Amino acid sequence: MLSRTSSVNYIEINSLSASSFCQIGDSTEIHLLNKALADRRQYPFFYGREGNFDDYAIFNEPIPHGDYEPIPVQTWNEIPLIRVNRIDIKGCSFSSVIHIGSTCNVYAEARIKHIRELINDELSKEAETGTSSSASSQASSSE
Repeated sequence: MLSRTSSVNYIEINSLSASSFCQIGDSTEIHLLNKALADRRQYPFFYGREGNFDDYAIFNEPIPHGDYEPIPVQTWNEIPLIRVNRIDIKGCSFSSVIHIGSTCNVYAEARIKHIRELINDELSKEAETGTSSSASSQASSSE
């Protein structure tokens, strides 16, 4: 690892959320992982069985990594000190890192499935009566 020193006089962070963090100091590896389902419904009616990541392929597909040919690089830092007076950050979210220091490897992965559900006739009836079609079919099959 290249040896450099970071100096920050003042840092202000308003928000850290959803698998993000602030690292002050050197590290060898950083692993960040975040999975999220963003289900927005026109009518806010939920059955209580939503939220299974295995139901969506996006959470199980392998992420392609390219084959990188190493490029020989030589770096010489005349002044091995990075000096910053002030850092203001509004927010950091979804597998992100604020890092002051040196690191060798960073692995970050965020997978977010956005779902928008608009009311159609069947859903509006369920929303009005508070029953789901599967519950209705189970009730009718047991009769």
